[in-house]
Amino acid sequence: MRTVVFGASGEIGRRLGETLQNRGIEVVAAHRSAGVDVYTGTGVARACAGADVVVDCVNVTTTRAKVAVDFFGTAARRIAEGAVTAGVGRVVCLSIINAADPAVNAKFGYYRGKGEQERVYRELLGPDVLRVVHSAQWFELAEQLLARTSLGPVAVVPRMRCRPLAAADAADAVADAALEPARGDVEVAGPEVIDLADLAKDVARQDHSPRWVVPVRIGGAAFRTNGLLPRGEFVQAATTVEKWLAGRGGQVTR
Repeated sequence: MRTVVFGASGEIGRRLGETLQNRGIEVVAAHRSAGVDVYTGTGVARACAGADVVVDCVNVTTTRAKVAVDFFGTAARRIAEGAVTAGVGRVVCLSIINAADPAVNAKFGYYRGKGEQERVYRELLGPDVLRVVHSAQWFELAEQLLARTSLGPVAVVPRMRCRPLAAADAADAVADAALEPARGDVEVAGPEVIDLADLAKDVARQDHSPRWVVPVRIGGAAFRTNGLLPRGEFVQAATTVEKWLAGRGGQVTR
């Protein structure tokens, strides 16, 4: 089986490529350094040629709705068209739980982009081909937010009530979705409901920096209530917060 991973140099794409290779799957790593640009379409058709499965793990770092909607929508169209032309039997899109819900994405531009990504794929691909993996937030997002928002000894982190999971578990779920004969979308989330701002505080205590983590309200009420939680059946990842924290350098006492 030949699987093409778009966004193969990113957080999940890199892990997914390794996971698939460990399962004996031939992986084509499609990213800009390999001459593939999903926004312009350069190299997309070439990458899809001869593929059995295509996986979209592309990403853009932005909170601006205009940028996110344009990027994710354009990339989805380029990949879907390349997959159709190549006769690919399955396309897997990695998205976020409830990101396409206007009540969730109305005040958060990045999620509006993910919603547009899903819309474009559903417009161009039938349910026999498309499978969307809706993932909860990853534990690693807490580390990324601390790195992006720290100013001296202070970091500002959004409150997000969710069921986070390890990026490695998310990659496993995407690999399963790509290789299993089952159809239909799937949701994957962690075993515990926590606030991502609290997880960021745990990470900061482990790293002894930043000294203060200040939770803030962004993204609307859905981020702080149940908007980011699964609403039905979901695949529960195995890694707990405690285990993930221990793996990165020791336990934290709250």
